[in-house]
Amino acid sequence: MKFITVTNQKGGVGKTAMSLHIAEYAARARGVRTLLVDLDGQRNATFLATGRARYEEGTVLDLWDDELPVPKPIASRMSFDVLPGNEFAAEVDKQSEEETQKALHRLHSLDYELLVFDTPPAVGARQVVPMQQGGLLVVPLEPEIQAIQGLAGLLKIWKDISEETPLALRLVVNKRIKNSTHQEAILDTLRRSPAAGPHMLQEELTARTLVPNALKDGKPVWDYDRSDPAAAIWAVVCKKLTEQVLAVDSTETQEETHG
Repeated sequence: MKFITVTNQKGGVGKTAMSLHIAEYAARARGVRTLLVDLDGQRNATFLATGRARYEEGTVLDLWDDELPVPKPIASRMSFDVLPGNEFAAEVDKQSEEETQKALHRLHSLDYELLVFDTPPAVGARQVVPMQQGGLLVVPLEPEIQAIQGLAGLLKIWKDISEETPLALRLVVNKRIKNSTHQEAILDTLRRSPAAGPHMLQEELTARTLVPNALKDGKPVWDYDRSDPAAAIWAVVCKKLTEQVLAVDSTETQEETHG
């Protein structure tokens, strides 16, 4: 089982849209059994994936209750399955990280090859513990001062975790406004930063209504409007992110074969 955690310590940067598109690309283009785990109490991923925001039973919160069975995932409107979020999910952040570790470990009983965690923007167990599962950390990054203020703290958390667990990092520029000298200056600083620069994807996702319109229809952007050049860029980004995680399986298989 492989893991991709999508997070940022600021809301509104496109975290949920990124989670949904990664899950869809992995499930449909790569044929990988994929589960999107909605850990954000706002449940936007649940709503956009299923058309329904509120589920009374069978939500992620059940993972923290040993007396309840592991909740059964729900088929999304796309090609992956969803473990619905819960509006009271923030309550588990009051518990120890060990409790969240045990809760997420129960997901190993499910028959999926890839888990995509959509996390809340607030620092806490639901943001940090998914990273501790290893795999890939994806950080959608809006090139605005307010949006990158928390990046240093997130990079510190990633660095600490990656020293103990294999966890790659990719920063994805989102909501880019073309010809904005203000944003270009911010991106130039990030690219030259030894802490951020090496982890930034070359592709940049622009600010467009294409993305929310597509997700409202329960579709990825590349199905919603194939003629829009932005759709192809989204597909390339998701391809690079999923292949970085899934390529580990290929490497391990080759090593076992030749070992």
